[in-house]
Amino acid sequence: MNESQLINKIKKHHCSDCLQQLDHMHGGLCVKIIKKYLPQLINKNYNMEDILKDKIYVVYQTALSFNPKKKIKFSTWLGNQIRYYCLNLINKNKNDLCLTDENIKYIVEKKQLEQRSVEVDKVKTEYIFDLLHAMKDERIEKIFKLRYFDANKLKSWNDIGKELNISTQTAINIHEKTINFLNKKITSKNLFDKI
Repeated sequence: MNESQLINKIKKHHCSDCLQQLDHMHGGLCVKIIKKYLPQLINKNYNMEDILKDKIYVVYQTALSFNPKKKIKFSTWLGNQIRYYCLNLINKNKNDLCLTDENIKYIVEKKQLEQRSVEVDKVKTEYIFDLLHAMKDERIEKIFKLRYFDANKLKSWNDIGKELNISTQTAINIHEKTINFLNKKITSKNLFDKI
């Protein structure tokens, strides 16, 4: 069976053989991503064996949530879910990332300059940018790029509104709604939480 047939059987019949095959097809990708986060995971008292035991569950949940109409490959979707799984383990019971304008500006500047700083900050930065990129409303990522990537100063809400052909208040509302979403997602204990 091909990948889409396996996914359909998992969705319709919760077929464990199909799940095993799908896991086998993408096992290398999952392990590669897990190894990237392994030093931080070890610091949190997780070991590779425990994480690999949970991997099949992440593959299962990813198959159930996969939507081919979104024009994203299953391997990309799975890679993101494995990454979020690792990040949630690393950030478990930690609410130390509050998204204010200053904090976003800080992480965006670090991303812009491609500085290699503390690994956990890098992981959080990647997580935030992955979440922004995955959002359905394309204006969100544009607003954040315009707001935080404009040279050395924050771009005004008025300028952002004009550039996107929306009102100033709409730009602010989209930004605030996204900040609230990101804060909830970052502090969520379950990577599959729907917020």
